[in-house]
Amino acid sequence: MAPGVSILAAMPPMNMEDVPAGKKPSSFSIKSGTSMACPHVAGAGAFLKSAHPRWTPSIIRSALMTTGVCLDQSKPKKIVCIFEQNGRPWSWLHAATARNNLGLPVASSSGAVATVHDMGAGEIIPLRALNPGLVFDTTTRDYLDFLCYQGYKDKVIRKVSGDAQFTCPHGAPSPDLIAKSVNYPSISVPQLTAGKPFAVSRTATNVGRSNATYVVAVEAPPGLSVKVSPKRLLFSRRWATAAYEVRFAHAGARNGYAYGAVTWSDGLHSVRTPFAVNVF
Repeated sequence: MAPGVSILAAMPPMNMEDVPAGKKPSSFSIKSGTSMACPHVAGAGAFLKSAHPRWTPSIIRSALMTTGVCLDQSKPKKIVCIFEQNGRPWSWLHAATARNNLGLPVASSSGAVATVHDMGAGEIIPLRALNPGLVFDTTTRDYLDFLCYQGYKDKVIRKVSGDAQFTCPHGAPSPDLIAKSVNYPSISVPQLTAGKPFAVSRTATNVGRSNATYVVAVEAPPGLSVKVSPKRLLFSRRWATAAYEVRFAHAGARNGYAYGAVTWSDGLHSVRTPFAVNVF
């Protein structure tokens, strides 16, 4: 849920004796490490679970991811995610730049413009995640199928799961089936080549109001065709589900990863699923 490298977190100052003479001591120190992300997200997950006891861990993860944002610190009221596409910055909302609190473009640890692989679904906003509208519930069967797609044998998975009747889906192992079939709140296409479209299926669950209609919007970089079917999802009641397909096609994009997002909205909620497509 919260991977990362060199995650920064503020903490009380450790040693006031190291402050140079005549200098004002800092009001905080910085702690760095992957584990710094864990307490933040664990606390956010506990917060959501206390408000929604029925939610599964995968629903909680989905709510945090699909309501995450990338903020342009130079324009705090504008939500924008910017990534490097074919060596040039490209944003989901077509803003010129997205900058941090120092006025510099958001960057990875190497100094390059950050991508989906660096930023994930964005910065979590727990209050928004309380009411995400739609969620993607990754089931036990999804996880077991994932093991199949990774190459584990049926008999091994039966021992792990305790399900003596379990069999792997046809076509496993296959990295393509991981992207196509696991109901996850983001999309990663391992290989997209010219003349071979790649279709991904997802099933959304309504945890918002009844009689809701969601309309899709797609943000895709030049050279990548992204079509969603159907373009509207109708939910007559809470906990109703609806399936849709996202079809990716090569339309002249350069080799390398292309990034974007599929967003469903009913006018009240904005459910964003980022994607990364490896173009060959």
